[in-house]
Amino acid sequence: MLVIGGRHSANTRRLAETCSALVETYHIETADEIEEARVRGKGRVGITAGASTPDSSIELVERRLREL
Repeated sequence: MLVIGGRHSANTRRLAETCSALVETYHIETADEIEEARVRGKGRVGITAGASTPDSSIELVERRLREL
């Protein structure tokens, strides 16, 4: 699971904590932070984002995942 949003966002940190209790989770701020090795070979990768995360950031993460 990739949780997109600011490192200082309480909402985003809570999302990451909740997800990490269930699945392998990485809190990222930008698509550039996606490490190919972490997602390579995964059947599915979920994405979620904090409430204030811009749609454009989410779209860039989605695009990057599709490229991998």
